[in-house]
Parts: sequence; C-alpha cells; structure tokens
Amino acid sequence: MIEVKHLKTILKLQQAGSVVAAAEHLFTSQSALSHQLKELESRVGGPVFKRKTSPIEFTAKGEVLLSLAESVLPQIQQAETKLKPSLFKPQKLAIGIECHACFDWLLPAIAEFQQQQPQIETDLIGDSLFAVPSALREHSIIFTDEPHAEEGMELQVIGDFEVVLAMASNDILTQKAFIQPQDLNGATLITYPVEHQRLDVFKRFLQPANCQPAQWRKVENSHVILQMVAAGLGVSALPDWLVNKHVKQGQMVVKPLSELGLKRTLYASYHHGIQAIAELFLPIAKDHYSELSR
Repeated sequence: MIEVKHLKTILKLQQAGSVVAAAEHLFTSQSALSHQLKELESRVGGPVFKRKTSPIEFTAKGEVLLSLAESVLPQIQQAETKLKPSLFKPQKLAIGIECHACFDWLLPAIAEFQQQQPQIETDLIGDSLFAVPSALREHSIIFTDEPHAEEGMELQVIGDFEVVLAMASNDILTQKAFIQPQDLNGATLITYPVEHQRLDVFKRFLQPANCQPAQWRKVENSHVILQMVAAGLGVSALPDWLVNKHVKQGQMVVKPLSELGLKRTLYASYHHGIQAIAELFLPIAKDHYSELSR
C-alpha cells in the first residue's frame, strides 16, 4: 500500500517546506509530485498535509507517514549499501568546481555525503580545479556555470544565481541603482586568483565594454574577500548567495551589474557511468546550496 517513493516524498516535503521546493530537490516536476501525493492520499484515505500552509503542516496521517519515513528510510539505505555494493562501483567520486565561492556549500555537502556513504571514496580534485584529468573524468562531478555538451556526460541544474557587485556601505557606488562597466574604471576589483577569461565580471561585463578596473587584487579565500570589501579595500563581483547574509547584517551593500543584472545558472556535470553515485550526492549538494541561497 505504502511504497518507498512515498516515504521519500513525505520526508523531502518536511525538509523542503513546500511542494515546489520538494519537487526541485527530487529532480521532478511540481505536477508529477502533486500527482504522486494525490495517489498516496487515495491509498491512506485522506490528506497527508494541509494545503496553503507555509511551511507545510502535516495532518495526523501525514505525521504517521513522516515518522515511518524517518525510521525506515535510513534502514533501507544501510541495507542497500550492504547487499548491493556493486550498485555503486566504481567506489570513488572526484569533485571539481569552476567556482571558488562554491566551497562554502560544497564542503559541508561532501562531509554529509561521506557520513552517509563511507564506502565511497570522495575527494576534491587536486592541483587544478579547472582542468579535470582524463583519468578521473569518469568518476567525477564538476560544478560549473559553463556547461559543455560532451558525449556520455549528464547535466543537472543545481540552481540559479546572480553575480552582484559587493561594496562597503560608504562606497560612492552605493548611490547608483546599478553598476555600469565604466563605473569600475577607477575601482580596486578583488577577485579569486583566476585568469580573467574565467571570471564573469571580466568576460561578460567589463571586456565587452572595453573597460578595466584601476587595480586588480587576487585573493584566494572567500571570507578574506568579504572582510576586505567590508573594510572598504575594494569591490568584488560575487554570487548573491555568498553575500546575502552579510548584506542583511549591514556589513556591505550590493548592486546589480548592468540594469538587467548578470544572471547565471550552476550545473553539475557528470559521466553517466556514475549515475547511481550522482543520484546519492546531488540531492545533498542541492540542499546545501539552497540553504545558503535563502
């Protein structure tokens, strides 16, 4: 009567707080998830959650299912790991990123994944995060906002974001509704230590307008960049999810790059041979990304 997929859906509803968010985390459409919930409610003989509540409020039937999901699903996962280890071969996962800022949500995601799947050897790709060695390609997930169509590779959307210009609250640029390329001609721009061809602020904003900052400072660590910006030592083009918390705390101000803003999408790219591992890791990664994006 009750299937494992139903328990997974109930648990994800509780974690995500809404049908829309749960559908995104489960990599399915809202209509498909709603159809599954109606099927479940017909089986248990009534609603499992109250409509138009935010976050979702479960009915008595829903609470029973949630309790069952929290108890049963971890046991099923442990049993599958023990009984079908071949499902996850090869037992290694290499993770690469084309975004230094992604460390803020990716490292906690890796830690959670290692706790859940200790049999899978997981690590960040070593010397070059931007050039994955061919020997690791079939065992890797690459997080990038520049997806490349390659044979045998799969793509999953992790989420949308906007690259914004972060600045100290007393910076003269805070008076502008949005930033134009020429506004940075006299500014000190702080970026990660990456060649400018890989930085959106150069490639998609400054270079098309034939502009460049007065000074360009390269800093490895996101937190150091944020501290420098707050101290008025320069401005920095960063993902909105990285700076939102600091803006709310009054530590800095952000402005869109151009009137329309610089909108981007983050993808996960992986070889279809590690589909089973990717399906285990990507929901965790997306959860951590979404939590930081709120």
